[in-house]
Amino acid sequence: MAILKKSDILLGIDDPRPITIKSLGGEVYLRPLSSSEFNEVVNIESKGYGVFDAKTKGKNTDASAKMNLVKMNEAAAESKYHAIFLSINNGKGDEWTKEEIQTLHSDQIDELYENVMKISGAETTEADVKRFLED
Repeated sequence: MAILKKSDILLGIDDPRPITIKSLGGEVYLRPLSSSEFNEVVNIESKGYGVFDAKTKGKNTDASAKMNLVKMNEAAAESKYHAIFLSINNGKGDEWTKEEIQTLHSDQIDELYENVMKISGAETTEADVKRFLED
């Protein structure tokens, strides 16, 4: 196995690659997110959860939880826009604003986001789901 230098390892983050986006009818250059950028995206989405308040009075009583679904949906959408924005603005191709990204159709946003997560190593696989269900 080859010994990697720091420059070899860091090269992957600044290495945009053409990705076919069927919903757009062509290819766009996307680059993987760094771990710091990925954490930014996760933090944006997490803000939608707010303070999760679950109350249980006793073993045989009902539990209650409060969630703001509108806030959760808005945060999930904003995290997708941010991930795409970071990945698509990579020096190869046109520069995009978040406002321009927000004008795309939802299927295009979903496909772009899925590909950004995939090339960033953050894709959930069937094996991940199976392991989660077994735990």
